[in-house]
Amino acid sequence: MKPEAAVVGAGPAGILAATVISTGGFATRVYEEHPVIGEPNHCAGVLSVTGLDKLGVDPSDEFIQNRVYGGRVYAPDGEFIEIRDRKPRAYVVDRARFDRYLADAAMDAGVEFMLSARVDGLRFMEGTCMGVTVGGGVHESWIVVDAEGAGGRLLSRSGIETRQSGIMTGYNAEIGGVEVDPELVEVWFGDEFAEGFYAWVIPIDDSTVRCGLGTAGEDGYDRLKGFVKRRFGAAKLQGVTAGQICTGPPVDRAAYSGLLLAGDVAGQVKATTGGGVVVGGLCAQLAGETAVDALGSGDACWGRLSGYERRWRGLYERELKTMYTARRLLNRMPDERLNRLLAGLRGAGLQGVLGDLVSRGDMDMQAGIIREAARNPRLLYVLLRGVGVAALGELVSLLR
Repeated sequence: MKPEAAVVGAGPAGILAATVISTGGFATRVYEEHPVIGEPNHCAGVLSVTGLDKLGVDPSDEFIQNRVYGGRVYAPDGEFIEIRDRKPRAYVVDRARFDRYLADAAMDAGVEFMLSARVDGLRFMEGTCMGVTVGGGVHESWIVVDAEGAGGRLLSRSGIETRQSGIMTGYNAEIGGVEVDPELVEVWFGDEFAEGFYAWVIPIDDSTVRCGLGTAGEDGYDRLKGFVKRRFGAAKLQGVTAGQICTGPPVDRAAYSGLLLAGDVAGQVKATTGGGVVVGGLCAQLAGETAVDALGSGDACWGRLSGYERRWRGLYERELKTMYTARRLLNRMPDERLNRLLAGLRGAGLQGVLGDLVSRGDMDMQAGIIREAARNPRLLYVLLRGVGVAALGELVSLLR
């Protein structure tokens, strides 16, 4: 049977969009290029407690591996500040199991999944997307949701350039037999191993971690080995995977006639961390609601679908652009300045202030934390010394 809606990609964004459309009463098919949903797993796998709640996903031991209460942020010289809350702030999840958990709920809602089905292109007729091509065959639909992931391969093949920027490669591995605090995530800055981003240590339990980093270079695997050696000494990397990380701003356009973009392909990602499950999922649900409205009216032209642009941008674009500006400021800071910034925060005894900000803030919508930090006289003084007047002013201007 011809689906009324075709969704490209069985990541969280694609699955959540498909679930909304199918729940709305329309036949929905998801096309996934891999034979198993959630594999290969490219994600570091940290999701905020509040983020899952916003998505309407119940926390389950089917995919939750650990609960973390805060983190340590390391300067390039190895000094760190620690921020710890009294309650869990995030879940460490097995992303493969998480994706399959979402897919099971989607199938219960009537969504059809086609696995090992790599979409070759989007099918346009007179300027309107009317389906996809798979293996050279045409699969028609009334509307398409593109949740293919970063880069927009299908869009580019159709002559649509989203000009998405800030895409780099992330590497992940699991390491056992180490000693860590199971309640704290570690974030490490330093051009030596994570130029343009950072490295991470995510505890699965008190002796097993998920360790990784992001880099714009081609030597990410060697950098990861170097970081692991620095952090843990001799340690064996298991199950190394690589995937794309988005650290750029949202794309200029996410709605076309017959076509909606959702998730990483639309740049609906926290540029500060590269995390896109929550905000991308929220936008994908809005895309699903827009698709239901369009299918119900029998009109999937751009004028009808443009409401999606207004909704997701009105809710999240400012947040995403603020986080992108913060990412740009971090990228422009040399290691020595980062060392001074963290030393200034430690020396001024501001770890408690930062902890209070984080405990009251939103991990997924970080503009509020940045705004409060910029209003705190003690923090502002340290930030001005570390970041500079011009750079900090650029960030604060977005918060007004």
